Amino acid sequence: MDIKFLGEWSSHIMARKRNVSFILDDTLVFDFGPHTLESILEKNIDAKKIRYILISHMHLDHYLGLSEFLWYRSINRIKEPLIIIGTGGIKENTLNLLKTVNTPESWFKDDIDYIDFHENNTDFIEIYKGNHIIPDNGYRVEYRGKTVFYSGDTAYSDSIVKGSEDIDYLFHEMTYLDVDKNIADYWHHSYYSNVINVFKESRAKYLIPIHLTEDTESYIKNNPVKNMIYPDHDIEL
Repeated sequence: MDIKFLGEWSSHIMARKRNVSFILDDTLVFDFGPHTLESILEKNIDAKKIRYILISHMHLDHYLGLSEFLWYRSINRIKEPLIIIGTGGIKENTLNLLKTVNTPESWFKDDIDYIDFHENNTDFIEIYKGNHIIPDNGYRVEYRGKTVFYSGDTAYSDSIVKGSEDIDYLFHEMTYLDVDKNIADYWHHSYYSNVINVFKESRAKYLIPIHLTEDTESYIKNNPVKNMIYPDHDIEL
């Protein structure tokens, strides 16, 4: 089993950076922002194998690329089942998004039956609510003997701590540094100390900071923490 990083960046986008997304075993994708599909194709991942997409919340940098992927499935006549999990309204919002970008009506008729939308837990995926300015899901996934947790976008949250207890890999957003605490609190994002506290309190084995900015990237590279992994290379579990 492996984890491949498709992007590690926040909405503070820069050249040669892509919004946060990663894929587990070429099968399960966490978030799907703009250019996520390009990352998938550049890594020679077979898009037909993708069975699950977990959307943490419906902000542009986590969600807008989903319509591009659904176009790709239709254009390439991919009929394999796909499960999309998200917050309340994920199906209605996605269908409206497809209509907004003038998706051909025939694609709806031919392809939508192969897609299931869910807002609840599955047999191996648990949802824990984050603390963001819009509804946000954190996801705990137990898969092939390993457990990963993805926070989505969130300020410090007891729910996120609980969801990530004793896991193998904690993927937690780190948008701001402590000096920008007031900005982080306003937008309901995490800053550096928040993330370290969640890591310690959850007793996760490894921390992977994501949803980065230029400031947080520079800081964590120059101030390494034991068992923190920078998301610049794929991980074999």
